[in-house]
Amino acid sequence: MHGSIRTPAFAIVLTCAAAIAGCGGSDTTEAVLRLGHDQPAGHPYDLAAQQFARGVEEASAGTVRITVFPAAQLGDSPEQIEGLHLGTLDVALAAFSHASQFCTELGLFGAPYLFNDEEHFAAVFDGPVGEELDAACQARYGIRLLATMTSGDRVFFNGRRAVERMEDLAGLKVRVMGGEADASTWQAFGAMPVPMPYSEVYSALQAHVIDGAENEPASILSNRFYEAAPFIAPTQHLVLPMGLFISDRTLSRLSEPERQLLRKEALKAAQWERTFMAERNASALAEMQDQHGVRVSQVDTAPLREKGRPIQDQVAEQLHLQALLVKVRQAGG
Repeated sequence: MHGSIRTPAFAIVLTCAAAIAGCGGSDTTEAVLRLGHDQPAGHPYDLAAQQFARGVEEASAGTVRITVFPAAQLGDSPEQIEGLHLGTLDVALAAFSHASQFCTELGLFGAPYLFNDEEHFAAVFDGPVGEELDAACQARYGIRLLATMTSGDRVFFNGRRAVERMEDLAGLKVRVMGGEADASTWQAFGAMPVPMPYSEVYSALQAHVIDGAENEPASILSNRFYEAAPFIAPTQHLVLPMGLFISDRTLSRLSEPERQLLRKEALKAAQWERTFMAERNASALAEMQDQHGVRVSQVDTAPLREKGRPIQDQVAEQLHLQALLVKVRQAGG
């Protein structure tokens, strides 16, 4: 484990309004929490974490403060989640895919086409399903789910050809993240999945080791993947939920009003981030078209959705989460 997360993270600091006058005034107790994530400063996830921290400090009149540590300063995501479990870290913003090894219920959300639209996503995570996931994470690993953010809709990009229908994916070598659901998804779409570390994607595209990959438009732009893969198809096949998790130990040390304040501000930050990510992805797509000659095709997603539904059932059966899948689907109306 990364050594830095062994340091006690939750600090109760006694301050005094009249410190200069010999501390003659009444003391207030200040809770100082540490929040970690693995993205660089200025990334949308970092901006959302900062938004959350500001909201908490303002709403609590400074009695609860959050310090944000970006860029995996406190360890990578699995290490940070372990830190929440041990009580050596207070809050972490981490992908469900990383947290699912500790809370299996989160693994369902690697299946394709679970959400009809942004409203469906919000109905799932801001409602009873979100509460059920929170309870499951508490029971399994002593962590709590305050709110859920998003990567936005992921799209397919490649260097071979425009993709307008599912048949255009046939035979294309597609980098996948490594999970079984990812490989099954692209096989069902007719492509050839190739597990590969994210750091190797650009060079693999250049060398034609792979034909394409998938990500949200903002990341395609920032990593300049469009230079080697100028064809983008808005498949919208996957949305990666990002959980704002808190240690149950930390939460138990706070008062009930403080716990409610954290949940309220977490939800506000999550709702802000979802809107921001949608805008950022749309602007990234437009910039790649207008300034970098990227071709964005119109793609018929109906056959892809049809192929994706059995994979949802397959993942749910493997994880014994059929009832949870039903609730996710019902939340879409």
